[in-house]
Amino acid sequence: PGAPAPPPTTRSPRTTPSGRPHTPTTAPSTPAADMRILVTGATGNLGPFVIQALRHDGHEVRALVRESSDRAWLNANRVESIEGDILQPDSLGAAVDGMAAVIHLAGLHDSWAPQSQDFFELNVDGACNVRDAARAAGVHRLVFVSSGSTIGEEEDKVGTEDTERRDYALSDYERSKVEAEAALLEDGSPLDVVIVNPATVYGPGDASGTGQALIGALSGRLGVSVDVPVAWVYVKDVASGIASALVRGRPGERYILASHNLSRLAFLQRAVELADLEYQIKPASPLAWQAFGLIYSLPAWIKRQRPVISRAAVQIALHGSQLDGSKAERDLGLNYTPLDDGLNATLDWLHEAELVDLPEEGDDEPDDEPAERS
Repeated sequence: PGAPAPPPTTRSPRTTPSGRPHTPTTAPSTPAADMRILVTGATGNLGPFVIQALRHDGHEVRALVRESSDRAWLNANRVESIEGDILQPDSLGAAVDGMAAVIHLAGLHDSWAPQSQDFFELNVDGACNVRDAARAAGVHRLVFVSSGSTIGEEEDKVGTEDTERRDYALSDYERSKVEAEAALLEDGSPLDVVIVNPATVYGPGDASGTGQALIGALSGRLGVSVDVPVAWVYVKDVASGIASALVRGRPGERYILASHNLSRLAFLQRAVELADLEYQIKPASPLAWQAFGLIYSLPAWIKRQRPVISRAAVQIALHGSQLDGSKAERDLGLNYTPLDDGLNATLDWLHEAELVDLPEEGDDEPDDEPAERS
C-alpha cells in the first residue's frame, strides 16, 4: 500500500484547472550530488516517494528494512535493502557504513498505541539509536522527519518554525516527537541534523488516515466532518522537501512542509466535487464529536484494543492546525502542488486501487493534457 501506484488504465485522469500537468519540484540542488543515502522507514507510505525524489537528484539509496517488511516495491525498483531495527542499535552499524547521510522516516505515526511508552521507544529511542550509529560511522548529515504537530501553535493561530510552543500536547505521539527533536538538536556532535515538519499528508498510496477519510466521503458513508482548520501537504511535496533539505537545509534548522490551511470538511467536500459527486458533507457538532470519541475509545481503556477513534484523535481534530510552510519555499526552493492537482491525482489512485467507485469523465470534457500521475 505504501508504494506509488502505476497510472490508471480504466479511468481517464482528471486534468488540472489550467489543463497542464503540475510537477511538484524543488529548485536545482547544486551541492552534495551523488551521495549515498540510508533511508529508514523506506517501506512506509512516504518511503517510496522519498526514494524516487532522491534518485531523481542523482543519489544512491539504501533502505533499512525489518525482517517482516514487505520489500516488493524495493525489489521491483532495484533498491538496495539491508535488515536492521532502530530499537536494536547493534543492527544499525552495517546499515550506516559508507553512507554520507541518513534520512530517518521510521517511527510510530498514530494517535493510539497499546502503551503510551511505545511512542517514546520508537520515536525517541529509535531516533537516538540512528543518530548514534550515524555519528559512529562518520555520517555527515541526518534529516529527521518529524511532524507538524511539534510546532505547537495555539488554537486559531498560524504556526511557524519560530512559534513558542503551547504548554500542553494533544497526544503522546506529539510529545514523543517533541522529545526526539530536542534530543537530536541538543546533541552537539559533528553530525549535522536538519528537521522537517510535514503537515497532514495526503496523496496516492495512502488508504488509511486521510485516505480512509477520503474513501468514506467519496463513498457517501461519511456524511459529517469537523469544520476546524487543518494544515495539508501533498505527499510528493513532502518527498521533494526532504530531498532538498538533505542538501540545502541548514544544520539545526526546522522546515515546515505545509501548503494549504483549510478545514477537514472543506478538504473532503472539495474531493467530492472534483469527483463529480453530489454528496454534501455537513459540519459535525464538537460536543457530538467528543461524545463519539468517548464512547468509541472505551475498548482502548478496558481491553487495550484499538478504538474506532481515539481520544487523542478527537482532541487533535477539535484543536485543528494551521501552519506556514513558506520557509521551505524560500530556503529549500519547494514548489507546492495546487490542492486540486493533488486531490485529482489522489482520486485517480483511489479509483485505480479499487478503493472507491467514481464516475467516468464524459467525452465532452476539454481536450487537455492529463494531470501528472503518481
